[in-house]
Amino acid sequence: MTPARPRTQGPHFFCDPTDIDGSSAILRGDEARHLTAVLRARTGDPVSLADGRGVMYQARVRAPGREAVLDVLSHFEQPPPEPKLTVVHALPKARKLDEVVRRLTELGVDAIIPVHSQRSQVRLDGDRAAKAVSRWRGVGLAAAKQSRRSRLPQIRDIGEWHTVLASEPGALILWEHATQGIVSALQARHETGGDVTLAIGPEGGLAADEVAGLPCASLGATILRTETASIAAAAIALAHLGRIG
Repeated sequence: MTPARPRTQGPHFFCDPTDIDGSSAILRGDEARHLTAVLRARTGDPVSLADGRGVMYQARVRAPGREAVLDVLSHFEQPPPEPKLTVVHALPKARKLDEVVRRLTELGVDAIIPVHSQRSQVRLDGDRAAKAVSRWRGVGLAAAKQSRRSRLPQIRDIGEWHTVLASEPGALILWEHATQGIVSALQARHETGGDVTLAIGPEGGLAADEVAGLPCASLGATILRTETASIAAAAIALAHLGRIG
């Protein structure tokens, strides 16, 4: 099990490492507006900071404003979680992936890779893809602040199912027709160690050639919605890896 980590006090923000020195920090842009205009912070209020690279800071407000100045009181470093968990997720309809990104970030997933698959009912290219990825990264940032993460999730650009899985050797495909359960599959992988990648198909499921020759696992007898399957699988994997629970 991961040992209990020290806790910071106050609302949690991410700050560019270049805006933090030994005794002070500056929040800019949306983060400063959130602290000053939304939360109406006052001088002396406690604030939790993270630099996105694993260092957490306990701070307090020195001067709220468009560029909010904070006094840094203490800091500590959180080592990167191991093993790393990546989720490859075929694009679902509408904005379902927004909620998936939010929940996976809260759970502690390290990387999320959206992909096009054969049965995806939506395809995003060009500007639409860029806008969607930007939105997902914003969702991930908000969820990381809410869950007080020290590192932001890596949300990659949209890829293609076969190409991404070729770059993620040993990825475990969540497939309703698999004969092995996810717990057994994870236990078998435990002997080899290393990072874990889970891959989830879209609403219409995965085509036969998308799972051919790849390790597959089932989440049980019931058929879950794609957005439910990813969250359930990630929670099981994180518990198995000793990162939650």
